[in-house]
Amino acid sequence: MYMPPNNGGDFTPPPAGTHLAVCYRLIDLGTQLQEYQGQTKTQRKIMLSWELSEERMDDGKPFMVSQRYTYSSHEKSTLRQHLEAWRGARFKDSDFGVGGFDIRNILGKGCLLSIIHTEKDGKTYANISSLSKLPKGMTAPSPENEIVYLSLEPGEFKREVFEALSEGVKNIIRKSPEFALVAGGARPAYDDAPLPDNYPGDNGGHHDASFDDPIPF
Repeated sequence: MYMPPNNGGDFTPPPAGTHLAVCYRLIDLGTQLQEYQGQTKTQRKIMLSWELSEERMDDGKPFMVSQRYTYSSHEKSTLRQHLEAWRGARFKDSDFGVGGFDIRNILGKGCLLSIIHTEKDGKTYANISSLSKLPKGMTAPSPENEIVYLSLEPGEFKREVFEALSEGVKNIIRKSPEFALVAGGARPAYDDAPLPDNYPGDNGGHHDASFDDPIPF
């Protein structure tokens, strides 16, 4: 009996357009090896996931969309630009580092999220083109999905959260030196490579009151 051909499933991407969305997942992917324009470097990565509150799949559950970001506070980084657009306010240098902005504040918060579709190898992919703060008077519902937060910082790593992730995401995380440090095991071959200069580091979980309403986080 032969195995059937792999047709890649019938995954339906989230619809294109601008949607009311709620962030429900923040995953630390650790330092990953990247190749770009013939150069190899290491960068700390995170993954954020949103559910689209008003867009439903055939099973009645909300569509979900995720995006990976370089974990950087540099003013030109996509992460910082998206967070500032989401907050409706720019960050100051004093907002970063120990005692500054805790990125966990975005969990459970709503935004307007714009999705565009791109075609590649006959498949349609949903990509996030922009984020923005909710208009005055608009509120986002609580997320239907469980809030998920995974940190690879020593003392914060939760094995049960890691094990609940998809195998694909876990395999990405397993490649990082941070995972090897908190979970044990062989260290990646690129472990001696330096972290990016603008890696924000651990901020101690501090919440700054200046991020309270009307700024969503």
